[in-house]
Amino acid sequence: MPKPRRVRALVVGLTLTLLVVAFSVDYTVEKGDTLGRIARDHGVSLSELVEANNISNANLIHPGQVLVIPGEKGEPAQIHIVSSGETLNKIAAKYSVSAASIAKINSLANPDLIRPGQELVIGPTTGGSGGGALGSGTSRSGAYHIVERGESVVSIAAQYEGVSAKGIISANGIVNGTIYSGTRLFLDGPGFIASGTEGSSSYTVKKGDRLVDIAARYGTSVSKLASVNEISNVNLIWSGQVLDIPGGSEWVCPVGGGRFFNDWGFPRGSRYHEGNDIFGDFLTPVRAPVSGSVIFKVGSIGGNQFNLSGADGVLYIGSHMESVEGKSRNVQAGDVIGYLGTSGNAVGSRPHLHFGMHWNHMWVNPYPSLLANGCK
Repeated sequence: MPKPRRVRALVVGLTLTLLVVAFSVDYTVEKGDTLGRIARDHGVSLSELVEANNISNANLIHPGQVLVIPGEKGEPAQIHIVSSGETLNKIAAKYSVSAASIAKINSLANPDLIRPGQELVIGPTTGGSGGGALGSGTSRSGAYHIVERGESVVSIAAQYEGVSAKGIISANGIVNGTIYSGTRLFLDGPGFIASGTEGSSSYTVKKGDRLVDIAARYGTSVSKLASVNEISNVNLIWSGQVLDIPGGSEWVCPVGGGRFFNDWGFPRGSRYHEGNDIFGDFLTPVRAPVSGSVIFKVGSIGGNQFNLSGADGVLYIGSHMESVEGKSRNVQAGDVIGYLGTSGNAVGSRPHLHFGMHWNHMWVNPYPSLLANGCK
């Protein structure tokens, strides 16, 4: 049971270093306490407690330490086991939520494809569409779990106080509930889906280009591209022609036609994979996913690499390229910046790009962004 607490109201107008909610409480840590147990007893999530107290290591608290307990809590999630014949719409109606919210929380790639026995987290969505955090809080405590054979997201969450299946799904970009033995899963933290950079851009037609391919690359339609550029014959464009790309949100697949799966958190010797490997044919062009400033580097592990500081606030990393295209420079979404290869410690493996995303001072799983932007 929670121990007696001193309630503290936050006064509007004062200069506050931390404004979590309208009310908060203090709690003094006692011997034997864990952060997870404290979070559970006070009805808040572990990530909220970590963020409210600027805790860098969720496993390190000490007796006598005074913690601020956020005063508001979200609606708890529920777990639904899919039965034969059920659809997402039927399940949504049962819980008085939208099918879209269930699909979003569980990162369902195809909302029409669910299977009997599948575990679905039911609860309110906490973020907007692409381009932002999907989970509660904006920080990660660093606490994690190594998946063992036979475990599910729900069974893992049940092992930790203050941890929810919904939070694990969001923090690790889990799609359709699929997890792999040996994988490291963070127990809290936000999810993120990139949506690209706003505004229009231009593209210089190259030999062999077709309008349909250019439209697909920039996430627009042939008719819109033709209209903006006053093209009367969509089959007639020429090398060197400069096309205006309609404004809007642009996010380009870094390896067109690449093959990948959710290998986030896979063991890599003494570390864990903080990205996705995208496989393809040798010398397949590697493209800038968003507009921004790209810097090229060479390292013994990553080989030929790019660091792209995107206009969307995300740092994109690509490693193991065979070669780079041009010099460090400003680029537009879709520009070729290198070619697929096996440089660095990938020598002897299949050609691939290690693709990573660094957002809000942490590595986030690129897999949901790749799926959301039509890369698979």
